[in-house]
Amino acid sequence: MDERLINIENQKQQALNDSDNLYNGLLNDNQNLYNQQKNYANQYEKTQNNILDKQLAYNTGLIEQQKDIAKENARVEQNKAKNDYFSYINPYGLQAESLASQGLLNSGVSETAKLGGYNTYQNRLASANKTMQDAIRQYDNDINQARLTNDTAKAQKALKKLELQLNFAENFYNKKGEISQNQFNSRQNVDNNYYNRYQTEYKNIQDEKARAEAIRQWEAEMAEQQRQYNDRMAYQRERDRVADEQWQKEYALSQQARAASSKSSSGNYNSNGHSDGQLSNNNGYQVVSTDENGWGKTNLTQRLSNGGTAEVFESPEGELLYWNPNTNGWSRYGSVDVAVNSGSGRLKSTYTPNLSSIEASKWMSQNAKPNMTESDLARLISEGEDRGIFKPGDRERIYKSYGL
Repeated sequence: MDERLINIENQKQQALNDSDNLYNGLLNDNQNLYNQQKNYANQYEKTQNNILDKQLAYNTGLIEQQKDIAKENARVEQNKAKNDYFSYINPYGLQAESLASQGLLNSGVSETAKLGGYNTYQNRLASANKTMQDAIRQYDNDINQARLTNDTAKAQKALKKLELQLNFAENFYNKKGEISQNQFNSRQNVDNNYYNRYQTEYKNIQDEKARAEAIRQWEAEMAEQQRQYNDRMAYQRERDRVADEQWQKEYALSQQARAASSKSSSGNYNSNGHSDGQLSNNNGYQVVSTDENGWGKTNLTQRLSNGGTAEVFESPEGELLYWNPNTNGWSRYGSVDVAVNSGSGRLKSTYTPNLSSIEASKWMSQNAKPNMTESDLARLISEGEDRGIFKPGDRERIYKSYGL
């Protein structure tokens, strides 16, 4: 028998073993889950009963406290009644003095009054005792009711546990039956699959040479397609490089024209009463107009060392900047002939531009280097555009932040 057919038979046995191991593991997991669920039901009942017992003990303690309070109130009332009675019959007390002032201290009226005081004393004792007994009887009834409620609640928890266990058992046997059926189906599928593979492999052995030749031809064709693709990409990259260089040249010319225009128009604005670039009053400044990138033209002008003036703009970050024609770069308002980007060929950004997306801003901050040259910046922007990170308008915003 061909070795490849023997390998298929061995793979079939391994697949059957793997299938059995998988489903036996599922059955074991199902059994463990069922055991855990039964333990959960028992623990649920135990925990709930403990809570009920603690609540019963707490309520019983509160009721016992109320019984003690009722007894104490009865004792206090009895003592008060006793003190009031003895004060009433005291021969030297206020009642005796009152009768004596009327000449009735030892008369029949006096004895009658004493008898009335004694009756009042007994009635107060009886009333206090009855009130206490009624309260204690009610508190005892409350304790019995609490115990009865606790027993009823425990019975409900036991019923709940039984319901849980029945549900868990039903789920366990349903799942066990489902897994067992799936295991049977899996073995049937394995048998069918490897039978088909065996037949297919037997046919493939006969057609092996023809198939190998077809594969060789396909690989040769794919290699040729890859070579042609590489040639096209190299050509496209060269075209992009030439186009980018041309764009940079055109952009540089436009910036030079812009700088010349700014210089020629700077004399049309007055200093508005300030000297050396500083405000002469406390009124602040005004933004006359704002472009789509957030740059605002102000009513301020900057005096230049050559005697001219330059318009002052507010950047999107709130900085006051003017274009210094002497250095061909942006300078901060209030400083004369100090360029942000000097003629050394190294660039420094005056602010963080508001790019089209967070991704673009993050990529720019991670890849921009201090004191880059203009060609370094152009390559960095071109790479971001090739990757699809920069969108239309980002290139202009970045160049503007570098004073270009």
